[in-house]
Amino acid sequence: MELTKEQVDKVHHFLDVKNFDYLDLKIEVLDHMISEIEILMNKTITFDKAFKMVALKWKDDFKMTSSLYFGIQYSESKIVIKKAIKQFRLYFLLYAVSYFLPIIVLKNSDITFSEDFVNFANGFLMSFILCMIVYVLYIFIRVKQSKVKTTASFVLRTQYFGLIFLVISLLVGVFEKDGFLNPVMTGFTFAGFAVVFICDRFYKKHLTIISNYKTL
Repeated sequence: MELTKEQVDKVHHFLDVKNFDYLDLKIEVLDHMISEIEILMNKTITFDKAFKMVALKWKDDFKMTSSLYFGIQYSESKIVIKKAIKQFRLYFLLYAVSYFLPIIVLKNSDITFSEDFVNFANGFLMSFILCMIVYVLYIFIRVKQSKVKTTASFVLRTQYFGLIFLVISLLVGVFEKDGFLNPVMTGFTFAGFAVVFICDRFYKKHLTIISNYKTL
């Protein structure tokens, strides 16, 4: 039994009351809830009773929660966090490797660089890091201006603070006076580059979701 427009609107209103406005999830959840209600109604259960049963079933999915993947200060509904973790898990591994691998390698090596190379590398890195910072700030402004929420935009919101790694690298530098690479500062720099890469990937995911929605 298919729901009427008024009944669909009631389910839609339920999601609005829950402030569940993530573009890539709202339609999906709406379809699931409607399907579950229709199945119950086919068993001669009234719409009102079926709606209450399905709403109760989904209750825990709309509870606010957080994850260590993103930091406990970033809370969202359980269903958003669950999908965000699924999308972000491999990127989190990249993030960790980008920080720890340079530290491990440099702690066990004695590579030194000439003064000329250090001067050139410092100049290049400063310019490159500044470009990366500007690019992430551009992403932040564009996502903020769009006012559209997606799972990808949630992940982005949790990553912007990672720019602090690049800011520290910019202020301190990665080379020591004797021509050695500082392991910790090099780790910060690579972690910062990983943040930029992650922001780029999820910004493009965000744009793709919006584009796909417009074609529906």
